[in-house]
Amino acid sequence: MQLLRATTEQQWSLAEQFNDVAALTQWGGEGFRFPPRHTEFLQQLQLPDTQSYVLLDERKNLMAFGQLCDRFDRLHLARLLVLPDYRGQRLSGPLICALLAAGLQLWPERQASLYVFRNNQPALRSYLRLGFTETRQPGAYRADLLFMTLSNSASRMLAAKAPSAVTIAGVI
Repeated sequence: MQLLRATTEQQWSLAEQFNDVAALTQWGGEGFRFPPRHTEFLQQLQLPDTQSYVLLDERKNLMAFGQLCDRFDRLHLARLLVLPDYRGQRLSGPLICALLAAGLQLWPERQASLYVFRNNQPALRSYLRLGFTETRQPGAYRADLLFMTLSNSASRMLAAKAPSAVTIAGVI
């Protein structure tokens, strides 16, 4: 597996993963319209202080996607997605470890954070298994979301696991 900066084409290919507005909004947040429109979709993904990455298999097939953001004075993970054909293979762990490794190169002293919908039990179980804990939400409270954080030391430990599972290339 390899974690690479996402190309525009790879980012646009994500649009076909969503069959309705609810699925698109749960993944991407507010601001996405359904059906996705090319320019608007890419503008929503390519926000300032946000970097997009893809996890590819040995044949360069797109398996997963995630973003690193400079948010809340943390290394914030966003829009994490394991594509349907690869779900159930525990790829969220290698994806998150590799994203943490890339993020710590940019922000070496920061904690990590992410949001997850309360009803997304598979993702929530994965984040808890990796050591994330629920923390008070920054900004306005949303009952449908959990804000989760991971200490800098725990982030470093997970990032150290990335090379055994994932080759990280072109992360900065």
